[in-house]
Amino acid sequence: MTLIEMLVAVAVGSLILMVVAMVFMNSTRAFAAVSNYVSMDTDSRNALDHMTQEIRQAGNLVAFSPTQLKFGYHAQTNSLLVFNWDATSGQLTEWNTADTTTNILLKGCDQLAFTLYNASFAPTTNCAQGKGISVTWTCSRTILGSKSTTEDMQQALIVIRNKPL
Repeated sequence: MTLIEMLVAVAVGSLILMVVAMVFMNSTRAFAAVSNYVSMDTDSRNALDHMTQEIRQAGNLVAFSPTQLKFGYHAQTNSLLVFNWDATSGQLTEWNTADTTTNILLKGCDQLAFTLYNASFAPTTNCAQGKGISVTWTCSRTILGSKSTTEDMQQALIVIRNKPL
C-alpha cells in the first residue's frame, strides 16, 4: 500500500464512522424524547385521574384562583383539600389539612390554569356558583441538556358532584 492509498482509506473509514456516530446520537435523542413523552403522559394521566376523583368527592369550593383551588368536606369542618400550582418550581401539589400530607402531582409543569364554570358551563369567578372546573397544563423536560416541550397541552373539565346547590 502506498501512502496515498492509506490516506484515502483512513478518510473513507473516518467518514463512515462519523455517519454511524451521528445516526447513533440521533436515535439516542429520539429514544430519550419518546421516553420523556411516555413518562410525562403517564404522570399527566395519573394526576388528572387523582384530581378528578378527589374533586368529585370533595364538598364545597371554598376559594378559587387560576393557580389554586380549595375545597371543604361536608362531614369535617376544619378539613380542606388544596390544589396549588407553583410557577417557580413548576409543581402541582395537593394538600389535605386533615392528615397534613402534601402530594406532588406534577413536576416540570410550565403552564397551568384552573377555570371555574357555573351549572350552565359559563365561566365564572364566584365560588358559590361554581359547578365545574377546567384544568389545562403543559409540561416539558430536558433532553440531553436542552429543554424541549415534548407533551401537548392536557385539559379536562371536572364536575363537582358533591357541591350543595
